[in-house]
Amino acid sequence: MKIETSRLKLVPVSEQYKADILAEFTPEITRYMPYTPNGEEQEIQEFLDKAKLALINRTDIVLAVLDKESKEFIGCCGIHNITEHSIELGLWLKAGTHGQGLGTEVVESLINFIQQNFKYSHLIYPVDKENIASRKIPEKLGFSIFREYQTIKDEDTFLNIAEYRKYSLDHSGV
Repeated sequence: MKIETSRLKLVPVSEQYKADILAEFTPEITRYMPYTPNGEEQEIQEFLDKAKLALINRTDIVLAVLDKESKEFIGCCGIHNITEHSIELGLWLKAGTHGQGLGTEVVESLINFIQQNFKYSHLIYPVDKENIASRKIPEKLGFSIFREYQTIKDEDTFLNIAEYRKYSLDHSGV
């Protein structure tokens, strides 16, 4: 399985990308995410093992984002918590690639893939309210804020999440 855009290729995450993920999945990158990496290889291995199991169980599809021409690792994205009711989207891109429209390109390609391969009521895209750049992605792609809530990042930090939703073409949003 692979998804391609004009600039990117999305392929299932695997051991091949372990060193890249370890190097690029930093506290800076996860500032607005509900966890902070510990920088240990075992943590990344557990992530890869969980991604593989979730793919087998058909609950999640976790993909590595690569530059289409150079094959350079750019980040990871995911189609999570897959049910006929809802599907959640997630994304992180390494430092130095932000501000180029790659996030929007990734999420748009995920939406197209989902529309062709799944039945669902709505898509969910949660993002911290302070992460203005990431909030622009669902807003550009026709999502609307459905609800807002707080979640715990760590013992000292809360995230203020805006949960964006986009209803399927086959669903009225009710």
